[in-house]
This record gives sequence, C-alpha cells and structure tokens, in this order.
Amino acid sequence: MDQAAQQKKDVSYAAVAATAWIVWDTLTNIDVEVEYIWKLPNAPWMKIAYLFIRYVTILHAGAVLTLDVGAVRFPGTACRIWLAEEGIYMEVLALAVEVLLVLRLYVLFNQNKVVLWAMSTAFVAEIACMAAAIGKTVPAATFNENCQILWTPSFFMVYWLSSLIFETFLFGLTLVAFVRHVKDIHRKHSILFVFFRDGTWAFALIFVCMLLNTLMYKLNANPLAGMGYYWDLSVMSFAGAHILLNIRRLGVPDGPSGVGTTLPTMQFELSDIPTAVDTAHFSSTATV
Repeated sequence: MDQAAQQKKDVSYAAVAATAWIVWDTLTNIDVEVEYIWKLPNAPWMKIAYLFIRYVTILHAGAVLTLDVGAVRFPGTACRIWLAEEGIYMEVLALAVEVLLVLRLYVLFNQNKVVLWAMSTAFVAEIACMAAAIGKTVPAATFNENCQILWTPSFFMVYWLSSLIFETFLFGLTLVAFVRHVKDIHRKHSILFVFFRDGTWAFALIFVCMLLNTLMYKLNANPLAGMGYYWDLSVMSFAGAHILLNIRRLGVPDGPSGVGTTLPTMQFELSDIPTAVDTAHFSSTATV
C-alpha cells in the first residue's frame, strides 16, 4: 500500500471513530433528551438549537464520511465548493455552541452590559476572522484526486486560532465569575456549580480539539491534515448538546438527575436570541 493510500485510510479510521462516538453518545442519552428537550414546553429556540447541534451535525458528518470513504472524484471547482461548505458548517456549529457559552456568562455576570458588549465584540471579531480565513484559503488550497486537502496557505491558521482565542477569552471570564461567586457555591448541584463545571470541561475539550486541528494543518502537507475535522465536529456537537441538556435540567424540579431537587423554586429561561445576544432572562430565589 502506497503512502497516500495509507494516509487516506488513517483519515477514514479517525472519521469513523469520531462519528461513531457522537452517535453512541446520542443514543445513550436519548431518554434524557426526550425528557428535557422534547417533552418540556417553552423555549422553542432550545429545541431548534439542539436539533441543529446534535442531529444536523451527525447527518453532515455522515455525508462527508460517505464521500471520503467512497473515494468520490470531483473536479477542482467542486473540491473548493466542498471545502467552503465544510469550513462554513464548522464555523456555524462553533458559533452556535459559543452563543450558549456567552449566554451562560451573561447570567453569571448578572446581565452586566459591559461584559455582554465585550463578549459580543470579540464574537463578531471571531466571525470576521473565520470568514476571512475561509475566503483566502478556498481559492489557494490544493487537493488530491479524491478532494482531500494536500496544502493550505498559512493564513488558514487564523480560522482555528480565532476560535482558540475566543474560547480562551470566555474561559477567562468564567474564572473571573468563579472567583466572584466562589463563596456562594455550597452544593454540588447548585446553578453556579453546574455553570462553572460545564464551562470548564467544554472549554478543555474544544480547546484541545481546535489546537490539534491547528497543529495538523500547520505540520502536515498531506491528507492527514484533515484528520481532526470529524473530531472537531463531534466535540462541538457533544459540548453543545450536553450544555443544553444541563440548562434544561436546572429548570425542572425533582428531575431524575437530582439537580432540580436542590432548586425547587428556580426558573431558568432564555428567550428567543436576537443577533445581539442580549435578552437572557434569569430569575431565582437563589442569589447569583
């Protein structure tokens, strides 16, 4: 087996593993999903967000995997269109998950407008950087006969680095909020504990995955550069879905997870999200 064929095989193994993992996670949490997403009334935006983050991502990963494994041959123009689609989808998925993180921080900072504007400005800057990176990379990238990326310009690093920087910024705000409220965290299932816990593990997973993607594209001028794409999809889907599930758990008294039982009078609601991301509403008998 020649080197190119082995590299393609390695990428396919990574893709199958990442896709199988997120499908397994979905199936093992289907009962929780039904209980906290589909059965509960209100917050239709949460249902739409969950549907996109969880199921549209699985369909997208499956479609890309089918084309990769099937070794479908495309003309050069189609390869560029496909690369643009992959980049745009990943950007939209990342932004959807980051909106959830921004809203949670808005709650933790007691709906502080200065913090909101700082996060919104950084968010817009991230979108602009990622869009610019896609615009410059797609025309310049080179592919093999199976549409696998062989080379991308150095500017493509901006695509991954902008998300890394923004995620680090959000995590920094999470640590600040933690220091401000650390005396209020008395119970393992309090809203503060859940928010800080989810913010920490989500940041760690997303940061590591994006860092590995950055290094793969920087260090490899062969099909192995795209090996981390599927894992990035799966990690984003996993993080976004579980953040949404945990948010819904917090608003349900006497839930099977035990979270709701510690906050029997708490109501958590995020109304429809405009582009400015400024309509988070939080009311609770607990002081946040």
